[in-house]
Amino acid sequence: MKISAFYLAEGIRLKALKEAYAGSLLQETPFELFYRVDEDSYFYIFDYGAVVFANMDDTDMSKNLALLQAMCLRPLAEKIRDDFEIVLGPNEPLHFGFDSLRCPRITEDVAKVVMMNVAHSVSMDFYARRVEELLAEIHIFTNQMENEGTIHISRSNMIKFIGRMLNSKNRIIENLFIFDSPDLTWDDEYLDRIHHGLARTFEIQSRFKEVEYTFKVIEDNLSVFRELYLHRESSKLEWIIIALICIEVVDLILGKIF
Repeated sequence: MKISAFYLAEGIRLKALKEAYAGSLLQETPFELFYRVDEDSYFYIFDYGAVVFANMDDTDMSKNLALLQAMCLRPLAEKIRDDFEIVLGPNEPLHFGFDSLRCPRITEDVAKVVMMNVAHSVSMDFYARRVEELLAEIHIFTNQMENEGTIHISRSNMIKFIGRMLNSKNRIIENLFIFDSPDLTWDDEYLDRIHHGLARTFEIQSRFKEVEYTFKVIEDNLSVFRELYLHRESSKLEWIIIALICIEVVDLILGKIF
């Protein structure tokens, strides 16, 4: 069973999709919709921007992706894609590969657990890219400090950068629930083993910690930039005060002379 996951946007309006899509809805929550498209084909949509297809060809996936464009909030300029495969191995133990899972039986619940984990993985790809972009901007300013002994950033640009950083961090915090074990694994040892095995294979927790650490580095740098900016503004204010005093002194002197 071929699994293809896409990260499309910073959010997807599930209500609008539910009204527009005519597939067989198997499960609905405020955060996700799970559809059966055909006997062994599934379509999984998450409100945080990820969609996953199981056992669907490129033509059908393209049609559904086109439908989703109108429901996307702040769509990405370029979609992020991750592919995976579930391979049936009767009488064989579970085997987790880099891009595949071999298991003794494939059920609807197995497909759902795998699709959910691949969605988590492609989402971490998005978050990792976002913090890399923010870190690249930070490097521009730190290089200015090293080479020129100053930093060229206006108050408005600094506020915009802080806003981008905080929005990205808040989005991750809002979606921390994606690291929780899905309900259907709680009473099913087979599904639970698949879920935790995939989480280890995709290194979800370690990738999250890397993103979290990068945010900490960015915040530390921003703290330094704010101090430098405040010092620069304070120096400007001091020079303005000195200039005003000088003008007043000159005015007094000229008044006595004339």
